[in-house]
Amino acid sequence: MRIMQPGERLSKQELRFFANMAGRAYVNDPVHTYATKNPARRERFVSHFMMERLNTSNGEDYFYIDDENRGLCVWRKAWNEYGVLDFLKCADWLYLYWFWPNTLRTLAAYGPLDVHVFDENCLLLSPVFVAPEHQGKGVATALLRKSMDDLSKKGFTFGLEAQDEGNVRFYEKLGFRVIGTADYPKGNIRHYYMVKE
Repeated sequence: MRIMQPGERLSKQELRFFANMAGRAYVNDPVHTYATKNPARRERFVSHFMMERLNTSNGEDYFYIDDENRGLCVWRKAWNEYGVLDFLKCADWLYLYWFWPNTLRTLAAYGPLDVHVFDENCLLLSPVFVAPEHQGKGVATALLRKSMDDLSKKGFTFGLEAQDEGNVRFYEKLGFRVIGTADYPKGNIRHYYMVKE
C-alpha cells in the first residue's frame, strides 16, 4: 500500500488518473445524481469536481493508495474546512465554464454539513473510492483498516459523512456509528454523520 503523508504530493497525472476513477465510482452518488441529471455528463462532472477536490488535499492530507491503483482514500483534519475558494487553487477554467451550475448545486447540497460535529482531533474520510470493476473485492475495506490502524497510533480519531444508507451499513461493519444527520430538502438528501467507536 502506498502511503502519502502531509507534505508529500501526487503528480498532476496521478491526480487526473484518480479523479477519472472517482468519476466512474461516484456516478450514482445521491448528491451528484441530484446536481447532474444526465449520467454521461455526470461522470465527466464528477471527474472534474474530484480533480479539484484531490488537488486541494494534495500535500495537506493523508493519502492511502492500493498497491494496484484500484482505489484511494484520503483523510483530512475535520476542522480544516474546504470552500469554494479552495477549488480555485486548481484553476480548470473549462470545468468552471461548462459545469458551474452543477458545481453550485453540488456545493449547495453539501451546504448543510457542519464539520464541527467532529472532535478537533478527528480525521475526516474525504473521499474514499474504488474503480467500479474492482468494487466488492475488499479494496476499500483494506484501505480503511490499514489507514485507521496507522493513524490511530498518531492519536487521531475518525469520522465521515455519507448520503447512501448502503454506505452507512458498510461503515457500521467497520465500527462506525451514526451520531447525527443533516438534511438538504431541495434534493431530498440526508447526510449521515458517523464516528469510529
